[in-house]
Amino acid sequence: MTKTEIGILLVRVTVGIIFLFHGLDKFNGGIEGTGAFFDSIGIPAAMASVVAFVEIIGGLALILGLGTRIVGAMFAAIMVVAIITAKWNAGLLGGYELDLILLVTSLLLVLNGSKLLAIDQLFGKKKRRRF
Repeated sequence: MTKTEIGILLVRVTVGIIFLFHGLDKFNGGIEGTGAFFDSIGIPAAMASVVAFVEIIGGLALILGLGTRIVGAMFAAIMVVAIITAKWNAGLLGGYELDLILLVTSLLLVLNGSKLLAIDQLFGKKKRRRF
């Protein structure tokens, strides 16, 4: 166990919790409201449910360390779209700063995966023994 592995674990679990709660929040008061917002920024309203489910399932997966690189890539894509369509005009402060940090931490998970306390490790490549 290294300091880097501990740091990536903290990032992975924190990002997972944030996306999980953001996904759940999209259903708070009805997904229709989120769909209407999506529609107002040029994204089909039906995508609200898709994004919410990706955030919920992906958030849980990150917390468990399952499919870390794949989930990180999906979250990075969601953040790029969110920044461009919903947050860019508001500027960095009070606009897309949270989305930017979620984008960068998602990319960190894509590049590094996760080792410590991650289900991914159960499916990793076995190292060959050299005789």
